[in-house]
Amino acid sequence: MTPQEIQQISNRFYPEFRPYALTLTRDEDKAADLLQEAIYLVIKNHERFTNGTNLQAWVKTIIRNVFITGYRKKKRRREITEEQPPASNWSNQTTELNPAESDLGAEEIMSRIEELPEIYRRSFLLHFNGMKYKDIATITNVPIGTAKSRVWTARNMLREKVKRD
Repeated sequence: MTPQEIQQISNRFYPEFRPYALTLTRDEDKAADLLQEAIYLVIKNHERFTNGTNLQAWVKTIIRNVFITGYRKKKRRREITEEQPPASNWSNQTTELNPAESDLGAEEIMSRIEELPEIYRRSFLLHFNGMKYKDIATITNVPIGTAKSRVWTARNMLREKVKRD
């Protein structure tokens, strides 16, 4: 369809179906939005219209279906976003320790990192500071796979050191 044909359809449908859209939405702006979406669907699906049938009924059906779909979406959103009361026994449950938590301070962690062999420590610190594996590989003059392996090995070595302590 050409832009002129789209403009013609829009100019014809807005005044003709505006009262129907207003009846459904009861709001001027929402009715305009509803008509705009319906006109889009009419244009998008114009090949589905059977010539010789009632065009007005077909368009009204599209408008009604767009309205119903929008209403259902809003209803689902409202249900999802409504605050659900917490279960009555949630505060009576016991808490469990997080194994990832540790009593180590930043200095202790850094000292453990400093204890790593140089090739692993350098790759690990570069990755820890946000550098991508490709860049680590370029800086350390190794393939990307080796850079990834060194970071992985450094993590495992640190994990083992923390476990032992």
